[in-house]
Amino acid sequence: MSSINHKELFEKYYQNEYDFNTNELSIDEIADIKKIVREKRVDYALAPIGTGVFNCILKQSNDIRFELVSFDSDKIDGMLYIPTTGKERAYIILNANKPLANQIFTAAHEFYHYIKDYQKFKETPYICDFSMLKDVNEKKASRFAAEFLLPEEALLREVQDYCRAMELTNMKKMEFNQVATLIIFLTLKYQMPLKAVIYRLAEERYIESVDKYIENYEFIKKVLREIKIFGKHVDELYSVENNYVFVYSSIYQDMEKAFSTGNASKENILEDAKILNLDMELIDEFLVEAREDDEEDDDELFLLINAKRG
Repeated sequence: MSSINHKELFEKYYQNEYDFNTNELSIDEIADIKKIVREKRVDYALAPIGTGVFNCILKQSNDIRFELVSFDSDKIDGMLYIPTTGKERAYIILNANKPLANQIFTAAHEFYHYIKDYQKFKETPYICDFSMLKDVNEKKASRFAAEFLLPEEALLREVQDYCRAMELTNMKKMEFNQVATLIIFLTLKYQMPLKAVIYRLAEERYIESVDKYIENYEFIKKVLREIKIFGKHVDELYSVENNYVFVYSSIYQDMEKAFSTGNASKENILEDAKILNLDMELIDEFLVEAREDDEEDDDELFLLINAKRG
């Protein structure tokens, strides 16, 4: 398990506030993203994924795990952790201090990196160096996340249904408050960031420009949060509580195995655990126990770790 400087990690490896503007992507790049989306969400057809995104991703591969970490910095949305223990394993790490809507989008964003970039970085430091992927790849990941959560065909259906309800032929005849109402409706139904919904409408050419909606973003969000009939759903979406992720203790198990097999030193383990904000008391405990009794059954140790991890 390789070590990475703590400051370097937060300068180069974390996923910060996502750029929802994907205008720079080419037609072919967008077509490729849409193709992957259709393949990966086949079980959902046009239905919203929302909080089901975590389980949906886990079903795609037995080698993906989720971890919720309370990062001190609010700039961090998530990261893709790849341990160098010889296993085909990857962890999507979410900032537990971010609202659920952000965690949903982050999960889909990092899933794209797992699909497209995992092999590139398999032999390099365990956290993917996204600075090497350049901004265009981040835009691809964000476009994938938006399409994965709200695909083209589902958006078309929603717009058509809404236009019929408003007795309008198309969205171009809608007033600002009508479009804002649709944005709020889509945000709640598809459980994704409101800003991502605004850009999603622009991506599929339903609105000509995002400017006036982004300028009024705080106002639209305020209205969303004050709608009493949707209060429970809105509160959940903007709460940091995530009851949809089963947090595996496998990250601790991989570290324990890396140490016990000699693939990582105590110093490596401690530094990596510090980087990932893991429970240092738990890490210290299995390091001590591994030294005291090398023949202790792994399963028993893992049960102990699982129990204390909670």
